[in-house]
Amino acid sequence: MVGMAVFTPALATELRGVELSADADSAQLTLDLTDAAAQKLFTLDHPDRLVIDLPHTLLMHGVRAPAPSGVVTAVRFGPQPHGTLRVVVELRSALPAHATWGTGSPGRELTVSLGQPRMAMAALAPAGPRSVRATHAPGDGDRDVIVAVDAGHGGVDPGAIGHGGTREKDVTLAIARALAERINAEPGMHAVLTRNRDEFVELRNRIARARAMHADLFISVHADSIADRSITGASVYVLSVHGASSEAAKMLADRENAADLMGGVPIDDKGPLGAVLIEATQSEIIGMSAGAAERVMSALEGVGEIRKAQVQRAGFVVLKSPAIPSMLVETAYISNPSEERRLRNSEQQARLAEAIATGVRSYFLQYPPDGTRFKQERRSTLASSAEGAAGTP
Repeated sequence: MVGMAVFTPALATELRGVELSADADSAQLTLDLTDAAAQKLFTLDHPDRLVIDLPHTLLMHGVRAPAPSGVVTAVRFGPQPHGTLRVVVELRSALPAHATWGTGSPGRELTVSLGQPRMAMAALAPAGPRSVRATHAPGDGDRDVIVAVDAGHGGVDPGAIGHGGTREKDVTLAIARALAERINAEPGMHAVLTRNRDEFVELRNRIARARAMHADLFISVHADSIADRSITGASVYVLSVHGASSEAAKMLADRENAADLMGGVPIDDKGPLGAVLIEATQSEIIGMSAGAAERVMSALEGVGEIRKAQVQRAGFVVLKSPAIPSMLVETAYISNPSEERRLRNSEQQARLAEAIATGVRSYFLQYPPDGTRFKQERRSTLASSAEGAAGTP
């Protein structure tokens, strides 16, 4: 399972103001913080956006995002796992970005420039204290990241059935196997299947199997169906405990949650798990799930049409793990004749598996679990970057 870092709000840096200056070709965003933070910058596309992650940072009450201007179409904030504050800058077009620190009064200012040639810094900000970790301290290790791959439906539950007779349970198992094979080919990653044959598995038993295998991530593979056979495209979902992101998402969750009825299992969404869902840890897990799902969604855009450009949320029982980030991937609409044919094709199955694996790897490179090879590599990369910055005149 993913290790949980202890986050103390009282010790957190606060973001107390944001200023934006932009024109049609460039922009400058200034973040006013009470102290420096080891920021992480990366870009995403579809739509083009810059993401700034500020570890151990809170948004001060009353701070508002600046209005859109020039090349910037929106600025938004959102909490992430382990006390990280995420600032997302949505752009009309992709732009190079770099960040520099300056001294505020009192505090620190992080200036992020987009579309401008990188300027030599007049002076380096003073380096913060460096932490020292014992060789065998907790968190060190080189274990593989474990991904539980769940083939939707199975056994007496065929799932959706296409006009040509294709059964969802067969397609999902084929894609799940291809995904597991692709993940296992990646150094530092290992896949486990919740089912590897045509069998009925209760929704919560799928979660239990993933938990027993100490999974760091749970991916449930499905193929959507709808009465309108013209609808096409993939979608990615994460759990919501406060209602679905759309009526369509709610209807889909209701259909998937009813799968247990096919095997004679009564639906019971109460009990101990219900209490777990209201704990703060569940919100953290959902945040991690959304981060991973966003990477998978971006990767799937290179394979075919995307039905929903944003990660969707709904109350899927199979995603209600109290400790494992989870997502449900609707790879295509089996109800669409063209997509049904593609879903049966082994090459298309491999392409879908490749895209999902690419998104997962991208997420773990940025947010590696403790004790993994990815964590070691991430730590080495950050240390090298810090040493390089310290040596810059």
